[in-house]
Amino acid sequence: MDPIIFNINEPTDLCYIMRKHCSDKGHPNINNAWHNYTLAYTQLFKKIKPKRIFELGLGSNNLKIPSNMGPNGVPGASLYGWSEYFPDAKVYGADIDYECLFSTEKIKTFYCDQLNPVSIQKLWKQYELLEGFDIMIDDGCHTFDGIVIFFENSIHKLNPGGYYCIEDIDTNYLPEWERKVFQWQQIYPNFIFQISKINNILNTSDNNMIIIHLPNKI
Repeated sequence: MDPIIFNINEPTDLCYIMRKHCSDKGHPNINNAWHNYTLAYTQLFKKIKPKRIFELGLGSNNLKIPSNMGPNGVPGASLYGWSEYFPDAKVYGADIDYECLFSTEKIKTFYCDQLNPVSIQKLWKQYELLEGFDIMIDDGCHTFDGIVIFFENSIHKLNPGGYYCIEDIDTNYLPEWERKVFQWQQIYPNFIFQISKINNILNTSDNNMIIIHLPNKI
């Protein structure tokens, strides 16, 4: 997988779209962007035309839910953003907060506890989720165990040519993640792994991603 190269000072269409829907994945004013994943995603996805997208973590605004977005969070913001950016794609999501689940003509969401393998297995048995995905994003609870459990019970859903992206990797835990990624490389030899430390003016704490790619041809 080639390094993701982008101009940190030039916002993209995806920056504007995600901000429009109140997602924290990016901001057209780069100096106000706590996360600037939209810059990386624009480059990463520019050569693919996804038909099915899945994102874990809808952005709960329930303060009792771990990893919530706060009272001003907008559940489903990123899903609406993906739906606009990829108008031909079906978008699916999942969250542990039942109250933020919703459905539209192009977006469907489901319950999932990413710390529970049984819950994840039930998720993938849903009729609408039986097929694989071209893009999968983990923007869920962000804990080490939660990320590992969901990945190891979900990576089989990634289509050839697709990308599985894990957001908000804590900078303090990068050495631990480097060891885990090395282990994954031995277990999943057909996949390409990359830890991406994305430059950000405001955020040096968790503006990092793990990107996993399954090439069309091995």
